[in-house]
Amino acid sequence: MKKIISGTIILLCSSTLAIAETQFRLSPSLLHFDYTEFNTNNTELDRERGWLPGIELELTRSFLSDWRVSLSGSYYQGTVDYNGQTQSGTPHLTQTDTVLLRLAARIEKTVMDNTNLFIATQTHRWRRDIRDNNNISGILETYRWLEFSAGFNYSYPINPDNKLNLEIAYLVTRNASIDVDLSRNDLGTAVLDIGDGSGGRINLNWQTTYTDSTHIGLTLFFEAWDFGRSNTRPTQGGTTTVFVTEPRSETRNTGIKFNVEYSF
Repeated sequence: MKKIISGTIILLCSSTLAIAETQFRLSPSLLHFDYTEFNTNNTELDRERGWLPGIELELTRSFLSDWRVSLSGSYYQGTVDYNGQTQSGTPHLTQTDTVLLRLAARIEKTVMDNTNLFIATQTHRWRRDIRDNNNISGILETYRWLEFSAGFNYSYPINPDNKLNLEIAYLVTRNASIDVDLSRNDLGTAVLDIGDGSGGRINLNWQTTYTDSTHIGLTLFFEAWDFGRSNTRPTQGGTTTVFVTEPRSETRNTGIKFNVEYSF
C-alpha cells in the first residue's frame, strides 16, 4: 500500500510540473503617438503626433492548467511634432522629445475554449520636453499615473501552426500627477494633480510556430484614454511666481509589434 501511495504522489507532482510553463516574449515596436489638449470650451489648444520606436518585454508563467500571471515592461523614445499656440494665442510649431516607460502586472484565467478573462495594473511615466523654437521657450513636464484594466482575449486557430488572437480591455487612470519645470525661464517648478480618466485598448495578434519552443508574430494595437483638467498651483523656486494648470487631454495611440516568444 505504501508503494502505491508513493507512486501516486510522484505522478501528481509530475503532472503539476508538466502543466506549469514559462514564456518570455521580446517585441521590437513602433508606436504612433497622438496627444491633444483642450481648453474649457473644448477647443483644441495643441497636438503632438509622431512615431516612437521602442521595445517591450514580457515574462509569463502558466499554472494549474488555466491560470497565467505575467510581468511586462516597455520603453519608447523619440521626437514628435508639436502644433500649438502660445498663451497669447500665437500659433507655434516645434518638436517634443518624448520618453514613455511602462511597467505592468497581469493575471488571467481560461473560462472556456480559447477565451480568457484578465485584470491588470500598470504604472506609466511620460517625459515630455517641448523644445525652444522661434524665440519661444519650451517646457519640461513629467507625467506619472496608474492604470487599472480588465478585459478578455479570444484565440482563433487557423491551422496547427497559426492562430489569431483578439484582445479588448477597458481601463481607468488614477493618481495622475505632473511635474512642471519652467526653470529655463527662471519661473520655478510646480506639481499638479491631473483629473482621473478612462479609456480602452485593442490588440490584434497573429502568431506562427517557428520551432517547438519558439513562436513569432505581429501585433497591431490601438489604445486611448482621457485625462481631466488639473488643479491650479503656483510655481516655486523661480525669480517670478506664476500659476499653472494642465488642460484636459486625450491620447490616441496606434502601433505595431514584432513578437518573438520562447517557451521553457
